[in-house]
Amino acid sequence: MVKAYVGMGSNIGDGKRTLQDAWKSLGSRAGIDCQQLSSPYLSAPVGMASQNWFTNGVGVLTTTLEPVELLRILLETEADFGRKRPTTALGYQDRSLDLDLLYFGDTVVISKELTLPHPHVSKRLFVLEPLSEVALSFTDHITGLTAKDMIVRLQESFVQDKNEKQEISRSSWAD
Repeated sequence: MVKAYVGMGSNIGDGKRTLQDAWKSLGSRAGIDCQQLSSPYLSAPVGMASQNWFTNGVGVLTTTLEPVELLRILLETEADFGRKRPTTALGYQDRSLDLDLLYFGDTVVISKELTLPHPHVSKRLFVLEPLSEVALSFTDHITGLTAKDMIVRLQESFVQDKNEKQEISRSSWAD
C-alpha cells in the first residue's frame, strides 16, 4: 500500500457536497482506501478569471494501484461529476470537480500524462493549507520542506510581490 495525497476542488454547484460525494466515490473503488479528508477551504480563483470561488480540500488515501491507474480513476471520477475538459479552451476553466494527484509516496514521475510531485503544490495556498491540516508532519521528498514551511515561503512571496496574494479561509463541512 502506498500513501497518496489528492487535491480536490470545485467552483460550480455545491462544492462541499461535490467534494464529499467524490471522496466517497473514490473510497468505493477497488484498490483505494480513503483515510482522511481535510476541512473544506474556500478560496478565490488563482490563475484564472472567474467570479466563482472554489471549495478545496486534500484527501489522504492508501492504494495498491500504480500512479497512472490512480490518475485514470481520478479523471473518471471528475467526468462522473460532470467535469468537462474542452480541448480548445485556453487556461484554467470553471469546473464541477477537479482532482489532482499531489503526491504518491516518494514516487517521482515526469511524463506527458503525469508529473509527481504535482508541480504547483508549493504555489497554491488552497493545496498547502488543507495538506498541512491532514499531514502535519508531511515533508516534500524533493525539497525537504514541510507543508507549513511551504506556506511560510509562499506568504513571504506575497509580501515581496513575487506572487499574487491568494484569499483563502477554512470552513466546515457542517456549514
